[in-house]
Amino acid sequence: MLSRHAERYPTRNAGIRHLKLLERLHAPDVALTGSLSFANDWTYFTDASNPAFENLTAVGPYAGTKQASNTGRAMRRRYGHLASKRHPTKFWSCGSPRDVETAECFADGFFGPEWKIDGSAVLEVIPETEDRGANTLTPGDTCRNYVTDTQEGHDKGYIKLAEWQATFSKPISERLAKDAVAVSFSPFDIYGMMELCGFEILARGSSPWCDVFSRQEWLEFEYARDLLHYYRAGPGNEFGALMGWLWLNASQSLMSDHSAKDVYFSFVHDGDIVPVMATLGISSELPELEGLPTDRVVHERKWRTSDVVPMGGRLVFERITCDAEAGAQEKRHAVRLFINDALIDLTGIPNAVPSTDIEGAISMDSFQTFLSARGAALGDFRHICGLTEDAPDRIEFLHQ
Repeated sequence: MLSRHAERYPTRNAGIRHLKLLERLHAPDVALTGSLSFANDWTYFTDASNPAFENLTAVGPYAGTKQASNTGRAMRRRYGHLASKRHPTKFWSCGSPRDVETAECFADGFFGPEWKIDGSAVLEVIPETEDRGANTLTPGDTCRNYVTDTQEGHDKGYIKLAEWQATFSKPISERLAKDAVAVSFSPFDIYGMMELCGFEILARGSSPWCDVFSRQEWLEFEYARDLLHYYRAGPGNEFGALMGWLWLNASQSLMSDHSAKDVYFSFVHDGDIVPVMATLGISSELPELEGLPTDRVVHERKWRTSDVVPMGGRLVFERITCDAEAGAQEKRHAVRLFINDALIDLTGIPNAVPSTDIEGAISMDSFQTFLSARGAALGDFRHICGLTEDAPDRIEFLHQ
């Protein structure tokens, strides 16, 4: 399993933007009416003097700590029989405190609240440092060329986002100007107000900011988020598939050991899961679209970020062992994928050999063939990322 952290408060950068916007809205010369009148008395959902930025939400119906623990219990019901009784089960998190906390809460649900004491599990934290090369859960931090390339690297998603923000936010700004005397709204202001809706729901359960915008405007905001991830580290980024291949290849190696019967849980950010989707290619757009445009919404698209990496979103790969068919000597091994509990059809990936009796699954051998060919086509991580020859070229820690 590769999971995003659970529900959280805004990141520090987003939260600071929100607080600056609220300071302008509450200025003495500003009059808020109509759809924005509620904001006259509205308060931010975390203490502005000591904000809980970056942290998991811990109260309310969508508390991230509770969600992570519930996910652990759900995974226990499904995969608990695979957890070793002979040795502690290792599981992994990148170094971000919200991911570490998510992993610990998940473990409370999966292994039981005494896992740190009874020795049933051990959490290994993998630093998010650039010196780890390919031996990382966060390749976006170690691929130097991805970080520094301002056109085709990490910043590409923000470039595409800004292009669409400038387009879809303009009529919203003009409409809200009638409800906010002495205030002009930039594209970032509109985007920030729409963010407030989602974050307040996570913290309080509901939000009046949601009613400020129409359904069509929310679809445009959704598309903005899709553009960001599609081009920042997904199918629209030339580094995306290469970064995602690292974890997939390491996982494939684990599944290839037919004698192994273990569980493997890793916790990362959305920007570390999206590349895996780029490697698989199952949510890439049709070639004739040439990606996703930034001047209009493509409603009939495959790529929807909310389907893949909501807070707590996860990819779960299963290796399934089947009895040998009549006349055959060896057992058969298949692979299938669940994304947030939805079964994904893997039979469309190149070289896939569908399993004859397991829906959506493909043979283990064909999955290996696909990843081997994909890796050869994508190239060497160290070379493409501009790393030294002595930098690690693969994930080495992922084993029991």
